[in-house]
Amino acid sequence: ENCFFMALSLTVLCLGMKIQAQEEDFPIPIISAVPSSVIPLNESVKILCQGTPQSFLYQLEILGNSTNKMVEEKYGFQKEAEFIINHMDTKTAGRYQCRYRKAYRWSKYSEALQLVVTDTMNQDYKLENLIRVGVAGLVLVALLAILAENWHSYKVPHKEDRQDLPEWSYDKQKM
Repeated sequence: ENCFFMALSLTVLCLGMKIQAQEEDFPIPIISAVPSSVIPLNESVKILCQGTPQSFLYQLEILGNSTNKMVEEKYGFQKEAEFIINHMDTKTAGRYQCRYRKAYRWSKYSEALQLVVTDTMNQDYKLENLIRVGVAGLVLVALLAILAENWHSYKVPHKEDRQDLPEWSYDKQKM
């Protein structure tokens, strides 16, 4: 009877060590973006998902409001998988995660990678519009200066000086 309990204890201990070893064989994948996680509009980005050399399947997902949506899968024994997103825009921007499969199990998900799209065209227009508004302001100030100078240079004759001027009259003609 003691041998039975000893064998059972030894089996449970070995099984526990095997499960722990399997957990340690599944490091959390590392996700990154090349050249950067901030991408200009319509440019491409490469997403790297690093697992283990024994990984035979990698999966890239984009996080939605309530669920993840699978973007792409890569098959083949490799330590790192490359996912390329061409023509980044507001639809492809967001939070991405990856995971890998080794043997019959999936790894945990990587930390989320936030991909941000920048619209360089709009930024250029903002600068150009600012320059246009500045030039328009300068033209307005110049016109106001000319108007003020003209207004100050116009002299209304005094009563004494008006004696030489003809009298203005307005005749009403009946039609």
